[in-house]
Amino acid sequence: MRDQMNDTAPAQHDFRLPAVDRAMSLFELLAEAQTGLTLSQLSRKLDIPKSTAHYLLHTLHTRGYVQRSADGRQYSLGLRFADVARGDNAEMSLRTLAIPYLRQIVARLDLTATLAVWRSAEAAIVARVESRHDEGGGAWVGRHVDLHCTAQGKALIVDLSEEELNKLFASRELARFTSKTICSLSALKVHLTEVRARGYAVNDEEMVSGIRAVAAPVVDSSGAVIASVTVRGTTRLIPTHLIAQLGREMILVSREISQRMSSSRI
Repeated sequence: MRDQMNDTAPAQHDFRLPAVDRAMSLFELLAEAQTGLTLSQLSRKLDIPKSTAHYLLHTLHTRGYVQRSADGRQYSLGLRFADVARGDNAEMSLRTLAIPYLRQIVARLDLTATLAVWRSAEAAIVARVESRHDEGGGAWVGRHVDLHCTAQGKALIVDLSEEELNKLFASRELARFTSKTICSLSALKVHLTEVRARGYAVNDEEMVSGIRAVAAPVVDSSGAVIASVTVRGTTRLIPTHLIAQLGREMILVSREISQRMSSSRI
């Protein structure tokens, strides 16, 4: 019986998943390369077709594990690796504290709720509770998004001075994603003045057509913005007449999280 089992049992290497194996090999190659590698170089070193390498890189780039050079030709390890490796205790505590509030938001509003922090000139989603009606996607934990065209990003930078904004966006082009994206720093400064006045930020199809989001800043005991809490959904789920109401909801939730943080000394 044992011989029969050994004859029919698959070899150990059969359990390896080719896609995962390729991804790990790609990570190792990028970790060793000091100046990044091109698509052609990765294709050759991994011994896979360029099309396969492209799909693999695209997937990992979307998740933040791979980043492209300014000219778009070379690839290197992305910021998500640092996020995973860091395991910041304060951030983990903040995420744990915020999750129950995100669940309450979803139960009350039936919209996907997220918590984001500021990392390396981008907003990073660190917690998420999904609504059963979520149709937009694209808000997974670990994703990095632009500051100038997302509700969570604008809420994170709302209190920056003009000098700080100039430094943050110096020599950086504000990427255009849709016809509604704010693409000039001067226009963004005016927009942030409005965000500051009403207490919440809005992404009105500025990053993805058909998707809206509303966010409010979360502050620490000193009043400094350290995170933002957001609800997001399609334009059908968030019609324009509901934006102000959702803004007030986010302000209340962000204050509750801020107060809980102060009492918990996070």
